[in-house]
Amino acid sequence: MKKTKLKLKKQVWYFVGAFVITIALIMIGIKAYETYTYHKTDEYHLLQAGYTEDDIKILKSYLNKEEISKIATSKKDLFLLKLLQDEYFIKDYFDRYMTYHRENESLSVRNVVSIINTNTDHSYYTYDFDTNLEDDYLMLVNKYYHLNEDYVPDDLVEISNQYYYGENHKIRKIVYDAFIDMWNEAQKDGIYLIINSSYRTYQEQQEVYDFYKDTYGTTYADQIAARPGYSEHQTGLALDIFSKEHTTSTNFKDSPAHLWLKENAYRYGFIQRYDENTQDLTGFTEEAWHWRYVGIEVATYLHKHAITYDEYYTYFILN
Repeated sequence: MKKTKLKLKKQVWYFVGAFVITIALIMIGIKAYETYTYHKTDEYHLLQAGYTEDDIKILKSYLNKEEISKIATSKKDLFLLKLLQDEYFIKDYFDRYMTYHRENESLSVRNVVSIINTNTDHSYYTYDFDTNLEDDYLMLVNKYYHLNEDYVPDDLVEISNQYYYGENHKIRKIVYDAFIDMWNEAQKDGIYLIINSSYRTYQEQQEVYDFYKDTYGTTYADQIAARPGYSEHQTGLALDIFSKEHTTSTNFKDSPAHLWLKENAYRYGFIQRYDENTQDLTGFTEEAWHWRYVGIEVATYLHKHAITYDEYYTYFILN
């Protein structure tokens, strides 16, 4: 009987031992399988490529699985990480950003984002869209967005000859009211603003453009004048503003009036549309006299941030 009990105890211990070994082998197998499968994950490949866990969180925040899988096959891309964290990054333009970067590796992230967001990775007048009239005073008109030949604002008002020189002028009422407020404030500081150009019809812009084109050639004309349908003047939202003492494009830039506008125009909803540092994005050389109405909120934002209205429109209005 004693031998039988000992035999049973040995069998139990054998069973327990076998069970423990089996469980251990299973755990080892599971761990090995987990390691094997983990080594096939994008996360593992990204870590191996040099990305940190924080980097991976950024990638997962902006990119889909297919995009991440593609990235995981290459070494860490610092441009990519900076791109995803750029203030004006737009997810839908991701492929365009990366393609343009590969073709222009010397450019910074900020440059690439600005170029793509303003469509200047395409030739002027070839990547073409209809201006969205529903955007009202925030509509975009440039070398990629155009107005139809028959577009005329329905709230044009006559400008008093107190505020302009030359022939009769018209502008949208919202712009006129804002200009008068600005004019009165400028007067208090000894600045006498005066309008040189305002609303133009499609046909009038055709005449302006054709003059420069016939006189100086297409390349020069496209630098200083918009083609018909692509001019902000047709929107009734743009004014060419000078002063009584400085009435030409050559002497206005450094005038007290221009300096006053640079410091104060945003408070009335106006922006200088074409700046000396933005020609590559707007397509126009600097025009110290060309002021566009976009409303106080947007003008204030643009005054505080170094971006063009084209960039603002794409990021905040279009997307």
